[in-house]
Amino acid sequence: MSKFDYDVFLGGYDTLAVSKEKHTKEQAVEIAKVELESINKPYYIAFGNGFVRHRAGVSEDGEPCAGWWLEYREHSRSCPCWVFHQAKDPEHDSRVFKDYEYIYIPAAVETAVEN
Repeated sequence: MSKFDYDVFLGGYDTLAVSKEKHTKEQAVEIAKVELESINKPYYIAFGNGFVRHRAGVSEDGEPCAGWWLEYREHSRSCPCWVFHQAKDPEHDSRVFKDYEYIYIPAAVETAVEN
């Protein structure tokens, strides 16, 4: 079992990955609701399948680094994940992202809560 739990990723379409080894689909959706929260605006959460892998790579700043990388093909030592992003228009989004599911989230939060 991988050490990966869940994390936010920058620079791609999907911004959150949640481990399938550690979380059910329902748990993953609840994590996404918190991590992708939109204050005072309704939105859709789009989710599909992906993988994360701990490896060396190059950051968006062109610097070498090692860490978790979100990928869409399975490699050795990959951790299967649900991948998420916020979708404003699921009709348009579904043409680009095949095999994704969409969940409508109403605007229920008025202000951010800081811990």
